[in-house]
Amino acid sequence: MATATKTRMGSFKAILLKKRNELLALVQRAPGVLATNIRTPDVDEFAVKSAMQDVTAVTLDLRSQMLKDIERSLKQLAEGTYGVCEGCGEEISSNRLQALPWARYCLTCQELRSRN
Repeated sequence: MATATKTRMGSFKAILLKKRNELLALVQRAPGVLATNIRTPDVDEFAVKSAMQDVTAVTLDLRSQMLKDIERSLKQLAEGTYGVCEGCGEEISSNRLQALPWARYCLTCQELRSRN
């Protein structure tokens, strides 16, 4: 592997590890928020608390999925298969990986998946 490629992969690894640590900290705090009692005699207050828990649950689910994607990307980095599109097998562009280091698909395959 060329030195430039190793350096680039090292920077992606650093970004992925940093994001993983941020997400782990956020996910670990979420169960406490979800366990908060939302019972109240005030109907409006109950509705607000209920909506807040719903948003928290959806956010937690999205963060959990992102963590899975980051873990998969870190595994691929270790195996030397990072940056290969799971749809077509072609290399994912460097620009796409810079924007979304845990991307599973090249832009073309992602657009096709989004339409379906």
